[in-house]
Amino acid sequence: MFKSVAFTVVGDQRLHCVSCEQRVIRILKSLAGVQKVRADASSQRIEVLFNSDELKESAIVEHLGQLGYTTETMIQPAQSNN
Repeated sequence: MFKSVAFTVVGDQRLHCVSCEQRVIRILKSLAGVQKVRADASSQRIEVLFNSDELKESAIVEHLGQLGYTTETMIQPAQSNN
């Protein structure tokens, strides 16, 4: 089942540029179950669409933490079967 989640970067380390965005996208897309990633430095927002049967949201948060980003969950839209 696919789930969409959005995070806001809140720590001292921020998304500063396109390179930062691409790094986050590349790392998260390498995780099994991740379908789509969008990172935006101007809003400090990271959106992830993933298969919750293959990956837990906490694993995404953990990987963002390994990259140096402290995040807060913004929204958790309803799950869909798309």
